[in-house]
Amino acid sequence: MNVYANLLPFMNKIDEADAFIREWNGGIEISTDGPHWHGNTDWNREQERFESFHGDMGVHLPIWELNLASIQFPGHAAYSFDIYRTYLEWAAGFASHAVLHTHLYASPLFHKEEAQKRSRHYIKQLGEVAKQNDITLFVENVGFHDKMLFDEQEFVQLFEDIPTIKALLDVGHATINKWDIPAVIKALGRNLGALHLHDNDGKGDLHLPIGAGVTDWTSIWAALDTLSHSPKLILEYEGTAPLEVIKEHGNQLMREGKVAEPSAV
Repeated sequence: MNVYANLLPFMNKIDEADAFIREWNGGIEISTDGPHWHGNTDWNREQERFESFHGDMGVHLPIWELNLASIQFPGHAAYSFDIYRTYLEWAAGFASHAVLHTHLYASPLFHKEEAQKRSRHYIKQLGEVAKQNDITLFVENVGFHDKMLFDEQEFVQLFEDIPTIKALLDVGHATINKWDIPAVIKALGRNLGALHLHDNDGKGDLHLPIGAGVTDWTSIWAALDTLSHSPKLILEYEGTAPLEVIKEHGNQLMREGKVAEPSAV
């Protein structure tokens, strides 16, 4: 079972991640947001930070201040593409996958159709960059309610139309948007490359541990069991989640492919 821990709990204290990583037996997903990421960041140093880690690594590309779907400011969309391409090429030097958001999920969608078209245009190009650099590009479902750029059917179709990318289904985001998560898992089929696993109250993106919210995990585990392949399972818990819970849930996933409920929090 391909199990990972996103380093979201260390976004504001990356120097403290080393102690956790030394005791973690799965893969890691590096977040490229936080106070140590800025215009003068030493990218070589950020890569070297994890040189002693012997597991598989992924990189979550930046979220904030970038927007591939900007219609009002098309230059900003082009700039965002250039930044994502640079990060993707950097990640390809040491990581097996990179995660991309379809758009800046907190932005209003005044021109949704045009925004979808622009996002697709740049995602397709980034998929080609990923293919050339031998790294898997996962594209994640983001945005809540009227800020959701692609609905369930449109999200599934995205990966039929762009074969150079794979889907990352964020379970927490899908819960808030009331998606039929098992149906999406089955519809994506082999196009489903990974899942971000976290829970919430159905209203806010709380990134709670599995079982601490309203998500129907039993149906999700059952849907995953129907697949003919094993997508990456990535725990994406919020910053104050107890590290022991992350390790416990990660170990359960590695052993059983699921986390027993209720959650130990």
